[in-house]
Amino acid sequence: MRNHAQVAWFETNGIRVGRVAVDCANVEVMVRFWSAALGYEVDRRDDDAALLRHPAGAGPKLLLRPGARRGGGPSRLHLDLYAVDAERVIGWLSTLGARRVSRYDDDGERGYVLSDPEGNEFRVMTAGPAGFARPYV
Repeated sequence: MRNHAQVAWFETNGIRVGRVAVDCANVEVMVRFWSAALGYEVDRRDDDAALLRHPAGAGPKLLLRPGARRGGGPSRLHLDLYAVDAERVIGWLSTLGARRVSRYDDDGERGYVLSDPEGNEFRVMTAGPAGFARPYV
């Protein structure tokens, strides 16, 4: 018996990967590489970062941003997970070994920064039920 409500084909346990962020030494080089490798297109470009997406809206977006990791610094890669109920998901992830780091509130997205058992940080944000009724955009 499953312990969670039935979810759409692109969800597991009521969450889905919405965006993956990669810290880069050279964002432009990474834009060229990942665009070609994944068939993604530039969705948005800021002065120093770029957001890539699949042309049909399939799969998570890829955020390429400056910030090459040196030594024991922060993770070069982290996931942004969207959940119907972030609090419930965070509780469940905690039982798997995740640790709550801080709250997150930026540009209308709210949730928490967590770390996995090895200390790699990721975010879990509440998207609400409507967040799962639409494709990635």
